[in-house]
Amino acid sequence: MIFVEVRKVMKLGMSSLVVSVPKEWAEKYALSKDSRLVLIPQPDGSLALYPEAVSRESPRQITLTVKPDDPEGLLEQRMVAAYLSDFDEIRIVSIEVMTSELGERIRDTLRFLTGYQIMESDTSQLLIQNVARVAEMDVTRALHRIHSISHSMLKDAISAFQKGDANLARTVINLEEDVNQFYYLVNKQLRSNLIDPQIMQRSGVTAIDAINYSLFLQAIERVAASAKVIANAAISINDCKCPPKILALTQQSGKIVLDLVEEATSAFLTRNDIVACTVMSRSEGCAPLQKTAERLLDQHLSEIYLEIAKGSSPKSKEKLEELQASLRLIEQVFQSFHMVACAASRVAEVAVWRAMEVHRPPPKPRRKQGRRPKPEKTDRDSSES
Repeated sequence: MIFVEVRKVMKLGMSSLVVSVPKEWAEKYALSKDSRLVLIPQPDGSLALYPEAVSRESPRQITLTVKPDDPEGLLEQRMVAAYLSDFDEIRIVSIEVMTSELGERIRDTLRFLTGYQIMESDTSQLLIQNVARVAEMDVTRALHRIHSISHSMLKDAISAFQKGDANLARTVINLEEDVNQFYYLVNKQLRSNLIDPQIMQRSGVTAIDAINYSLFLQAIERVAASAKVIANAAISINDCKCPPKILALTQQSGKIVLDLVEEATSAFLTRNDIVACTVMSRSEGCAPLQKTAERLLDQHLSEIYLEIAKGSSPKSKEKLEELQASLRLIEQVFQSFHMVACAASRVAEVAVWRAMEVHRPPPKPRRKQGRRPKPEKTDRDSSES
């Protein structure tokens, strides 16, 4: 229900000013004569009005029922939604016997939901509790941390691909779990700020900050996902050597996207629109590099075809299949570079928005409505009369 109306401010006593609240709103929140309201001034000059938050004497609980015909991944998505909605207890009930496969799925999901642990479990249900409630965390520090992990993943993934270091690539893949944990944890805090105005006031994170931070998180999470693709390519490419020209192009592209992510994040956190615009312009330059890589890959594949055409032995055909698979992996690497460049451009775009928010002027007070003063008579008016 949305209330949009204008109400008149009235004077009570010698100095107090009062305004009434809509009847429907008061009934919705069961307000009475002695009810208390929370008033929070907003940056734009408006005043947010909320019923006083009621302390949680009992934990907030939700039951998720698992059915045999549920779509794949539905339970995992519901668990994440319950976590983001800050439920204290999540009870999962299975219509049939809870299989080991279902239990493994639940535990895999919990690895990303910081603070949630399984407290009770049997053959048909289990209880998950929040053993470490997230109150007011330093969101800015968390953003620094998730950027640091993602940037490190990307740097090491590129290095692993260039050097053929499978061990380093596996380390990169394992770090994605840390990024996912921070991703959900910070998103949970941002949602809590929007739901509870008192948390918002104490944390200093405004509603527009929460939106901007959420967009930043989505982009940085995409960087980590791209780093994982590059790391998987480094493992799967095995002993097949990357052509020198293409390898040199991966080094050039990798350095560009690493710089773009670093500069975009700095512009976002410092609200520097000049650096942000530079990042957006430079990110467009990654598209020609991807086109060049595709051309080199096609050229290299043509050369291989010519070599194999000279001798049609079974080993030659097997070698061709391996090389084709390797070139597809290299193509995935350049596609990942493009995804990272797009993510950096997105962060830079939001940085420009944040820079403009600083320059937004405060709202001007409205003039008091009253009778217009009568114009004074001039000498000309007197002479005419």
